[in-house]
Amino acid sequence: MSAYREMWQAYAKAGLAANPDDPDLARFASDAALQTLKSGLSSYRSKGQILKGDLVVNPQVRQSSLVSTPPTVTVTDCIDDTRFLVYTAAGSPINDVPGGRRAVEATVTDGGTQGWKVVSFGVREVGTC
Repeated sequence: MSAYREMWQAYAKAGLAANPDDPDLARFASDAALQTLKSGLSSYRSKGQILKGDLVVNPQVRQSSLVSTPPTVTVTDCIDDTRFLVYTAAGSPINDVPGGRRAVEATVTDGGTQGWKVVSFGVREVGTC
């Protein structure tokens, strides 16, 4: 759960500068999850946009397989991004349409000495939870 929460905190922090190279992203995400985060931030950066505001998470363990190799946990969440919006790099809002509540499912694995990391996640559209 900690890796999942920390991944979203790292993403929100990296979003303030649309920095796909923020080192905290790789501390808590790897594989497809890391690529998705970096790709999104790169897209915002190329458009001269940033992210700011509050991203509220409330994850729950849906399934765990701690005896598998690697140990794996499936997390479900209903992220609330109502106040986590896109702005110009100068700080002006892109639009005034708020986000909302979105269903998320993520896979978190134990990377041994690298610690637990989110390896994949899917975020659905607003109103899915």
